[in-house]
Amino acid sequence: MKKTIRILVSYPAMAVMLVLYAAAMAAATFVESKYGTPAARHWVYDNWLFYLLQALLVVNFVGVAARQRLLRQRKWATLVFHYAFAVILLGAFVTHLTGREGIMHIREGESSDALLDPANPAEVLETLPFSVELTDFRLVRYPGSHSPSSFESDVVVRREGYPDRRENIYMNNVLHVGAYRLYQSSYDPDELGTVLSVNRDRTGTFITYFGYVLLMGGMILSLFHKHSRFRTLARMLGRKSTAAAAALLLFGGWQGAAAQQRVDTLTLSELEANARRQMEQIEREHAEAALRDAESEWEAAGLPAEMPEGVEPEPSQRRKIDRRREKKMAGLYAAETAVSPETAAAFGRLMVQSREGRIEPVDTYAAKLLRKIYRGDRYEGLNPDQVLIGIVTQPQIWSRIPMIDVGSEALLRKTGIDEEQAESGCLAFIDVLDDEGNYIFADEVEAVYAKPVRERNKYDKELLKLDEKINIINALFAGQMLAIFPHDGTLDNNDAWYSPGDDLSVFAGQDSMFVSKIFPWFATESVKSIESGDWSVPVEIAGMIATYQNAKAKTYHIDRDRIEAEMLYNRLNLFKWAGFFYMGFGLLLILALIFRMVDPSKGWRIAVGVLTGVIAVVFLGQTFGVGLRWYIAGRPPVSNAYESMIFVAWATAVAGLAFGRRSRMTMALAAFLSGVLMFVSTLNWMDPEITPLVPVLKSPWLLVHVAAITGSYGFFGIGFLLGLISLLIMACKTARNAGRLDAQIRELTVINEMALTVGLVLLTAGTFLGAVWANESWGRYWGWDPKETWALITMIVYAFILHARFVPALRRGGDYLFGLMTVVGLGAVLMTFFGVNYYLSGMHSYGADSAPPALYAIWVVYGIAAAIAVLAWRKRNLSGRE
Repeated sequence: MKKTIRILVSYPAMAVMLVLYAAAMAAATFVESKYGTPAARHWVYDNWLFYLLQALLVVNFVGVAARQRLLRQRKWATLVFHYAFAVILLGAFVTHLTGREGIMHIREGESSDALLDPANPAEVLETLPFSVELTDFRLVRYPGSHSPSSFESDVVVRREGYPDRRENIYMNNVLHVGAYRLYQSSYDPDELGTVLSVNRDRTGTFITYFGYVLLMGGMILSLFHKHSRFRTLARMLGRKSTAAAAALLLFGGWQGAAAQQRVDTLTLSELEANARRQMEQIEREHAEAALRDAESEWEAAGLPAEMPEGVEPEPSQRRKIDRRREKKMAGLYAAETAVSPETAAAFGRLMVQSREGRIEPVDTYAAKLLRKIYRGDRYEGLNPDQVLIGIVTQPQIWSRIPMIDVGSEALLRKTGIDEEQAESGCLAFIDVLDDEGNYIFADEVEAVYAKPVRERNKYDKELLKLDEKINIINALFAGQMLAIFPHDGTLDNNDAWYSPGDDLSVFAGQDSMFVSKIFPWFATESVKSIESGDWSVPVEIAGMIATYQNAKAKTYHIDRDRIEAEMLYNRLNLFKWAGFFYMGFGLLLILALIFRMVDPSKGWRIAVGVLTGVIAVVFLGQTFGVGLRWYIAGRPPVSNAYESMIFVAWATAVAGLAFGRRSRMTMALAAFLSGVLMFVSTLNWMDPEITPLVPVLKSPWLLVHVAAITGSYGFFGIGFLLGLISLLIMACKTARNAGRLDAQIRELTVINEMALTVGLVLLTAGTFLGAVWANESWGRYWGWDPKETWALITMIVYAFILHARFVPALRRGGDYLFGLMTVVGLGAVLMTFFGVNYYLSGMHSYGADSAPPALYAIWVVYGIAAAIAVLAWRKRNLSGRE
């Protein structure tokens, strides 16, 4: 028995139990994704074996602390950490035993005292000692959109012996009634009823929160107490030289509605005559070019270069030739008829109401539309504002320009376009219309929408993406989806703005005259300016629209400073350039450190200093970009995949600078990794759009929770690179340089352990602060959502890595095993950050329907890492004389 207890409270037992705990949770997330939440709870989370494992972990944490005499050794951080996790698990167990959770469904004008089962609302779990009457439910939407900004319930709480209470419940605003807490959870589709979450868990919450307080204290001690492992490592590093260790490895060797209208009916009536004249001008100006290309056009249509005398091509072949010629000439003419950059800039400063209800500059809106339609930031040298103005004012031209990106070759082939255009991967609007002007994919789209989401294949998903793009362009051709005219606020229309092609009869008097005539005037004057070269009148008209917006936008105070800031943000494109600079100068710094070690002359020392300074300047630009986006959005930039990636890149740079004084190589690697992350964020599978927040995210917990977690990823990324570099150096060992390289590997390992320690502290803080946020928002601090579960798994993975030195069998692996574990460990981070969002389900998912192709590069990186690890394993124990 005594021997069993000694084994149970040992570090090896802790390691085994942590592995089993992480593996069980990982398996549960995949079970939930395939079979649903009830299955995951039945087989894992609510299984008695899972509870037993958690109980054994509590015994182990407490027992190890006692057995290792942490109190006597004054290792306060480790002691508090062990007790904190034991208390947190104890609190969770108490919550399971004594907590009560359910929902209340109340219609307006009615009251209820029944606590219902969330899984079966017809079942009453208990009768509450109070009743709640719903006097009014309100769903507040973002202006001009269907996106909810907030949903709130006005209630009257009646409790025997207490006066009636009138309260307002909304997301992140909890109502306390005795030991119960009521949260706004959902609402009825007709918006006449509310669903409230009800929670009773005073004891479990108190114990758990006490554990969180202990945890925070332990984290602070782990970084600042003089007897902590982190401070010990810092002292070890202080005794070592800060050479660019990893450099030696190189020196050793190596997206429905059918658009069933003719293109001619999609134009604004005021612009139709202009558009037809422009097409006639196309024919005149480019007839010569068309004749030169006739031979290739006939060949593309499947006809011989010369037809026999008296033989005419089939009508379908003739239409194919005509369409090809029209598209080619339209492409040539688009650039010639584009508005000037000055006019585009003036129009870009106007405000527009997006479909999500955000009031933003046209410049931002145009860029967003171009990215969605074309998956690019510019089209043939034209900026987004020029493209948007062209599409709306010259539909006869832009309907023939192949600019609709299509992700399916099968879709491209179905339109019957020629081989050259198919290779470009783009369609023109006319390509999806038949000879009668009907939308050729209408029936297919309807069939796909009728399918369950899980049964849609890749072709179906690409068809829906194409359908969305076609609908956007169709609306723009009709002068819609450009809501630049605010009403004076006297209408009950959710403060919606109007587009030039909308029904403008809601406007009266001079306003009606203005909004119906101003945009056609702008278009007409733009055409005149193409011929005259004088763009002053279109710029002046754009100014008139801006003046109207300022006068009529009653709901919003249009902040011109924010507008200019957003225009500056769009123009500078700081994150794109910072990514390139980080990668370039980070690589140059790595090379400079290599050559400095080979030739420690003054020149290389100066080069290292200069490159370090340049990276610091790039960091300032990156920080300015993060701050600018924060100012523009009015919230921390951490609410979606793109912003999270940007924040991780910034945190990575911070991590590199934090260790830069002791190791310039760490700074160089961090800069390069930050650059790669920023480059990936600029790829078109990540949407950089600034969107309104969903109600649950309107909380001060957003910043501290997400920032801490994403910040930790930067330090784990540094750990990955340092581990990989250590393995690479190890693979370069020879009998002559083994002693010198072992010293460099040891130094990198020390820095790596410090980086992982900071990362684990941040991840732990972020995860449990997120639990507090969840408890304050919907009454449950832990719900086994895949995202939070994988965050916990990542914590366990890195806790395992940092505790491996206490397990004799793992300690013998030395620096090789530590480096290998830090490389493999990042897989948990990647699964938490990307995998959950793209492969699993849950409330934290960004809603992607398939994984972006760029993620497959991860397998390539890990394949290379595996090869390096094999080479390093062969030489891990190699030693020799210098």
